[in-house]
Parts: sequence; C-alpha cells; structure tokens
Amino acid sequence: MVKVVLLLALKALAGGTLVTVFAFISDAFRPRFLLAGLFSAAPAVALSSLLVTSLLSGRQAAAIGARGMIAGAVGFVVYAALAAFLVQRLGALWGSTVSWVAWAAVAFGLYAVLTG
Repeated sequence: MVKVVLLLALKALAGGTLVTVFAFISDAFRPRFLLAGLFSAAPAVALSSLLVTSLLSGRQAAAIGARGMIAGAVGFVVYAALAAFLVQRLGALWGSTVSWVAWAAVAFGLYAVLTG
C-alpha cells in the first residue's frame, strides 16, 4: 500500500513540475495558441508517469503504459477527425457519441494488438 501511495505522490509531483515547465515553454512562443496544445498538460503528465513507473516498477511496466498511451493517442486522432465531420452533420450529441465509440474501438483494438 505504501508503494502505491508513493508511486501516486511521485507521479503527481513529477507531473505538476513538468506541466509547469511545459507551460513556461509554451508561453515563450508567439502566438501562444499555436503551440499551447503541444506543450500542454497531457504530454507532461505522460512523460512523468512513464519516468516514475520506469523507476519504481521497471521498464516492462513503463512499456505497457506507453503502449496504452500510443493506442489512446491514435484513437484520439480518429475521434478528432471524425468529430469535426460528424458534429456538423449529426449535431453535437450524436456526432460526439459516434466519434467517442470510434475512439474506443480504435484505442482498445490497437491496445490489444500492441500488447499481444
């Protein structure tokens, strides 16, 4: 139990630190909105989570986490592209819902392929 709490605390600390660093990097560019998404919280939290997991649980555990992040990111690209198209045609609720189902299918399917 102590190891789990320590892992969560370290992930939170590392994530918060990297979010701050990435926010400063994003703030240095003009216009701010251009790279704000690239240097937002998600990449910082992902990197810190992988680092802490690797240090405390080993490379294999971090590799499994990385595969999940890759699958989720690919699914998100599908979601965003599909939502941009479907929301205009089906409305916000149905366009988002169908896009979310597509995200789940792609992300979970790709995760199953990546993890064997």
